[in-house]
Amino acid sequence: MGRQAKATWIGEHGGAAVTLHLESSGLQISGERRARVPRTAWSQVEVADGVVSFVADGDTYRFRLGAAASVWANALLTTPPSLAEKLGVAHGETVAVRGELPLAELDSALADAPRVAPWEAAVVVVVVRTEAELGALPVWFRECGISAHVWIVHGKGRHSRAPGDTAVREVLRAAGWRDTKVSAIGEDWSATRYSPLKSV
Repeated sequence: MGRQAKATWIGEHGGAAVTLHLESSGLQISGERRARVPRTAWSQVEVADGVVSFVADGDTYRFRLGAAASVWANALLTTPPSLAEKLGVAHGETVAVRGELPLAELDSALADAPRVAPWEAAVVVVVVRTEAELGALPVWFRECGISAHVWIVHGKGRHSRAPGDTAVREVLRAAGWRDTKVSAIGEDWSATRYSPLKSV
């Protein structure tokens, strides 16, 4: 999940109503005008009179955001957390992994975390590629005695063949788990953190 806001893109030919969506990879602009600006491209971020501006690839971008301008300027200037930090394994926490990791970025994020059994792990990461794998999770959780946070790596978008967030939510909520955080990890993959209710 990123930061999102309605804004007016101020250009040479007047204003355009747009939606800004800030993710760790960059800024996506949709609406009357469209663009995608990688996070590594922008510099000279400034804010004045409710307008945020920055320079990217030689072009100046200006967005009227009103009272939210200062918050957006800070967000543009802030380095996003690493994937390891998002998953909660950046400081030597133990991890258990079920399933084959689908992305090199995810493999790298978990590379320095000590691997242990699921019932001993501070963080559990589970990859679901099929409906059958998803349906088997509640039983596996009970058999392993898992009480830690569990990150479910699932499909994202219409091109993914893996179960998506809705399917995962239905199965895990029915089993007494609640989604508490989301982290995009790739074009076709996302991860949702689930925590057990106290009664589980």
